[in-house]
Amino acid sequence: MAAAAEVLQHVKSDGEFNLPRSLRIAASEYGKSPWAQVREIWQLRFGPGKLRPDEYYAYELYDDRRFAFEDKLRFLGRATQLGICRACNALEWWLLAHDKLVFYALLEGHGLPAPKTRAVYHHSRRLGGAAALATPEALADHLRGGMAYPCFAEPVTGMRSVGVAALEAYDAPSDSVVFKGGRTLGVAEFVGQLEPYRQDGHLFQEMLAPHPELEALCGRRLSTVRLIVLLEAGAPAILHALWKIPVGDHPADNFWRPGNLLAALEADCGRVTRVIQGVGPERRELRSHPDTGGRLQDLVLPDWPALVALGLQAATTLPGLRLQAWDIAPTERGPVLVEVNIGGDFNLPQLAHQTGLMEERFRNFLAGCAASAAR
Repeated sequence: MAAAAEVLQHVKSDGEFNLPRSLRIAASEYGKSPWAQVREIWQLRFGPGKLRPDEYYAYELYDDRRFAFEDKLRFLGRATQLGICRACNALEWWLLAHDKLVFYALLEGHGLPAPKTRAVYHHSRRLGGAAALATPEALADHLRGGMAYPCFAEPVTGMRSVGVAALEAYDAPSDSVVFKGGRTLGVAEFVGQLEPYRQDGHLFQEMLAPHPELEALCGRRLSTVRLIVLLEAGAPAILHALWKIPVGDHPADNFWRPGNLLAALEADCGRVTRVIQGVGPERRELRSHPDTGGRLQDLVLPDWPALVALGLQAATTLPGLRLQAWDIAPTERGPVLVEVNIGGDFNLPQLAHQTGLMEERFRNFLAGCAASAAR
């Protein structure tokens, strides 16, 4: 076991990944010898998907009962993601997705539903009628007396919910902001924590309320549906649909946050077919929400036709981006567009649906993108 781990030690992996433990579990629980694992990891690392060892174990590709080798070859690693996104999406369009001030202005211009922005913390930029806060002192004063709570804060150019915060209230006696879950932080300290994001700016938005049916199942936590959308000959079509479900006091529903759930959805009707928590040896399949006991398996998400129609309509506003990943929140006022990603994280659909992205439809789509670029 140690020798097999030594062979792979120089292959890039996630810093928190425990290779010896993963080798041991795959050998003892799945009957795949360490050297058989090493051989397969090397084959997949230098195969079309360029999978790292941690990705091999995250997708549980050591389970030969579930995956034939040709199935494993369809999984794409993170190393392939940027190249594929560059091949499918014109670089001059990327700003529209990555800069949220530009993105929300675009949605507003098209009359599409998006969270209302209440304040912009930036030295010069603005968004509609939102409060413009140019200095730390102005932000602190606004948090104390001008902000409408609850609200959601996020970086203008942030990704994967890094730097976000869910603010519930301002507590005057302690001069603190109160976060979702009850944690407090002094206003001055909170403003100081936003300093790394000050150059590009920070947004403060309304706190969207979940659809009543989902609130009954998951509590008052906002979840989002991820639609992977392809623009084929200019027409949008869904490749995969997922549902990201928050647990506990997390300020966002991203699956990388410990405990959060990920569900596979049938794109034609919005039915939940599978719910997972964790990856690899730690993966569990659940039928109910761990906090509320609300049944998730076989649930049909509310307002599904309207949500899909909104996602497809929004996709057409970005014709230079042929591979899009939209996050759409089912809320009490209907579906609301939260953000769009350039391609999105490939691990999410692959984990949720237990299948690699490089199936025939996606291969044909990529071939079409390559042919367009060659003309």
